[in-house]
Amino acid sequence: MQIFSRFIFILTFFSINTGIAQNFVSSDTLSRDSVAHQNNKSIQTVNSKSGRNSLQEKKVNSPRHSLAFKNGYIEDNNLSNPQKQFDPVSLNYKIERENSLKNIDQYQMIDGTFWRTESDVNNTRLYSVLGTMLAIDLIAYNMQRIVWRQNRITGFHSINWWVDVHNYQRMDKIGHFQDAYFVSDLTAKAYRWCGLSGESSVWLGALTGWTWMLEIEISDGLFADWGFSWLDLSANTLGSGFFLLQHYFPEVLGGIHPKFSYHVSPSWRHKKYVKDPQAFIEDYEGMTFWLAINPYHYFPDSWKKSYPKWLSPLGIAVGYGAADIASTPQFGKPIWYFSLDLDLRQIPTGDDSGLFKFIKSELNFLKFPLPTVRVTPGEVWYGLYF
Repeated sequence: MQIFSRFIFILTFFSINTGIAQNFVSSDTLSRDSVAHQNNKSIQTVNSKSGRNSLQEKKVNSPRHSLAFKNGYIEDNNLSNPQKQFDPVSLNYKIERENSLKNIDQYQMIDGTFWRTESDVNNTRLYSVLGTMLAIDLIAYNMQRIVWRQNRITGFHSINWWVDVHNYQRMDKIGHFQDAYFVSDLTAKAYRWCGLSGESSVWLGALTGWTWMLEIEISDGLFADWGFSWLDLSANTLGSGFFLLQHYFPEVLGGIHPKFSYHVSPSWRHKKYVKDPQAFIEDYEGMTFWLAINPYHYFPDSWKKSYPKWLSPLGIAVGYGAADIASTPQFGKPIWYFSLDLDLRQIPTGDDSGLFKFIKSELNFLKFPLPTVRVTPGEVWYGLYF
């Protein structure tokens, strides 16, 4: 029964995602293919000397919800701002679509995808992306069935609050935050690649990331030894929410980037865990979660002009890990890290290729070895750390 419920959830999840994507596309297309262009254009009817009505299109500045507007990735004069005169025509879909597509502002972002003011969807790409997501989820579902056969399954239930708060020094909660952020970011890029407008891609990406993590959480609620976690759900919401807010408040949040590093912990090598990890995602002592800050993002434009360009990728990062939680998950001690960081997206190599910019933006989620100070209760260490 639990397996059937999980399968139904998968189908529902992708049905909802497909429907929402279609709705985003439809709403953008309606606004684009109507004479009024309601989203960001106003049109006035004027009387010409010949007595005929003509339409004068006036364009309003596009909303700056994209991180591409920071750090000189895009300037105002890169955006098209045409004013055209044309005679009124009958409501012909093909003619209106051809006229409206010429007025879509788009520009390449730092991740290689294009931010569009309105959707211009490639259906082949869209259904390929949704099909890939479904295939990945079905593969995960089959792997989950193996786990189900190895563990005791119960009815849906929540985990004990006290245990959940104290488990693994909250490492799993930070992991949920970063997973939700990463999935939201990646799927938003995929939606932009399919041609969805920038704003639609951000909202749909955040919703996809949050729903994807919710599916995992519901599965956990069926395991006797685990359970549904309201704290995990809160962490998922914060991760997808932070991704969303970054695009609406890029001046404040755009210079912050979650990162991750991992090495096989001695506890896993020497089998000190209470329950031996089945994969690295359960080796909490080997993980470090980072928040990297690029100061260049926050410099005034006057500073950026004189600041050495080769230093623009250099930033700082604060990391968090845990020790002594393998044998005593409810105890252990926190570890703090302070390190230099590189924002790979700021390195100009390969910027002529959208694919290479995308690869750099994905690799930027990894924290590479750089000089680091590690602080634990009663000990300070420094050196290169990954």
